[in-house]
Parts: sequence; structure tokens; C-alpha cells
Amino acid sequence: MGPYLVNPDGRSLRLNKYSWNKNASVVYIESPVGVGYSYSEAWSLIEIDDEQTAKENYEAVKQFFEIYPSFRNNYLFISGESYAGVYVPSLCALIVDGQNEYPLKLTGMMIGNGYMNARLDIDTTIKFAYAHGLVDEKLWQLMREECCNGCFDGCDLSMMSNYFCQNKVEEIFEFVWLGGLNPYDLYRDCDTFSPLNSIKMHALRRGLLPIKINERIVAKSIMKRNTRNARFINKNDLNNVTEVSSNVATDPGIPCLDADMSPFVKKVLAAKVKTLLYYGDTDMACNFLLGQQFASQLGYRVIMDAKPWRVDGQIAGFKTKYTNGLTFITSL
Repeated sequence: MGPYLVNPDGRSLRLNKYSWNKNASVVYIESPVGVGYSYSEAWSLIEIDDEQTAKENYEAVKQFFEIYPSFRNNYLFISGESYAGVYVPSLCALIVDGQNEYPLKLTGMMIGNGYMNARLDIDTTIKFAYAHGLVDEKLWQLMREECCNGCFDGCDLSMMSNYFCQNKVEEIFEFVWLGGLNPYDLYRDCDTFSPLNSIKMHALRRGLLPIKINERIVAKSIMKRNTRNARFINKNDLNNVTEVSSNVATDPGIPCLDADMSPFVKKVLAAKVKTLLYYGDTDMACNFLLGQQFASQLGYRVIMDAKPWRVDGQIAGFKTKYTNGLTFITSL
């Protein structure tokens, strides 16, 4: 996004002809506290949850404009990816709510491969895995009969009630994250060392690893050391790859807003803020089916059915437009 790109030699730079700063001033916010380059010498004193993160991000935005007031009259676009499917809508909703007290020209919201709905994430991940050849056909047909009354249409795989179905969903979900594939890009090489460790840690903190999925969605239960959840989390092989200590199951967890971001997105759209949901089609962490179904289930009328968009004459993805300024795009 910046003015330069790093060359393959790792020592020199080249100009980025697609740099965003040709058309806009770009500010990056690392959040929540403790990620990226931020650190603390007293981690136990840091309290992190999604609601607090949204409030802190809002304060950061306001403080930026206090320091640089000349930018305040500019159009403001908020963008993010992955778990920013939670952070961006919750921040934009606070900006909308605060317009009377602190008016800003919030014009657009952009979310790339966003984690928009917890149940949809689990359900579509399993179906995405099958559609990409990661699930045995015999098992899939057995799951169709045992778990979905013979038909996957309308069958929510995140809400399985019997042990067999829940266990198979967990096994597939575990393979997506820990099976040796790149969960952020299915067809890219997978580095088995530190980069993937950080991805798995991110997944673990999000609650995405298969720790009794149905229980997480329905009850938001806290893991206890004597439960099946804790036994899974404290498995030595999982601890080794995630570099998480064995006492993680005693942690009360991080309160999340991620059950469903629809209310936040609808509030932003109601304020006439154009919204773009864009998804790469090989990301398994937050797959395009999640975004596609989330956009559809918001309930807005389709004003343009999915049509291809092109780069240099080649189809690069598909675009669907809805009323209220909502657009959904896939990138091939």
C-alpha cells in the first residue's frame, strides 16, 4: 500500500505504482493492545476485549484528528481484513453514534476476507473444505445422511447436536488449520515454522480452533481443565506448534462481539456509508462463502447480480451490488 515494495533480494526497494498514497493519506492502527510491535512488561494488567478495542480505536481516530486538524474535513474510509470484520464495523458504528458530538466525514467501510459471523464461519469452512477436495467423499455422504437429513441445503454444520457430527466437523476444522495447509491461501506453500505458528495462535485466541465448536457458539462457555475442551487445548502437539503454555484452559478468555456483526454493519449502512466486502477465493481462514452468505443475509435487495470484473481483459473476480450502498466482491 505504501510508496515502495521490497525486491526479492530482501535488500533493495522499488516504487509501488499502485501505492494508495497517490490518492489518499493512509494511517495504520495496530490493535488491540499487545499485537504487532506493541508490548507490555505487565501483560496481566492488560484487559482486551472487542468492545474495549472498538472504544480505544475510536479514541485513536479522534486523537489523530486533534493532532492533525487539517485532515478532519477529508473523506474518511475505514478498512481492515480478517478479524477486522469485527473491529472495523464496531469502530464505524461508534463513529456513526458519535456524529453529533464529534462529526467526521465517514464515507466508506472496506473489509477484506472479514470474520463477520461465527456460525457462518464454521459452517462455510467445512463446505469450502469439501468443495476443494479436502474431505473424503464417503465421509461427506455419511455426514449428509447422519447430520443433515440427507440434504446439505439449509443444514448448519456449526450447530451439530450429536457426537458423531460434531466430532467430524471438528476434525475437518482442525485439518484446515493444523493439517499442513496454508489457511490464508490454500494454494501457496506452507511455512511450518514461525509464520504459521502466529496464524495458529491468532486462531486460538479468536476461538476458531475446534474446541467443541457447538458449545462455543451456543453457550460461550469458559473452558475448564476437566472438560474435553481443555484436554484438546492442552494436547502436547498443539501446545508445541502454537507455543501456548499448558495453563491456557484456566484463562477466562477474551469477550468477543463476533457472534454476528450484522447489527453493526446495518447501522453503518443506514448512515449512508458505502460498504465493500471483498474476499479472495482461496482464503480458508475467512472464506468467500462466509462473506457471500453474510452479505445476502443482511436482507438488502440485489440491484446487480454477480457479474465478472476484469483486469487487463481477464476475469479477476465477481461483483454483486445491493441497495443501501453495499457491494460484495470476490477476487480470483
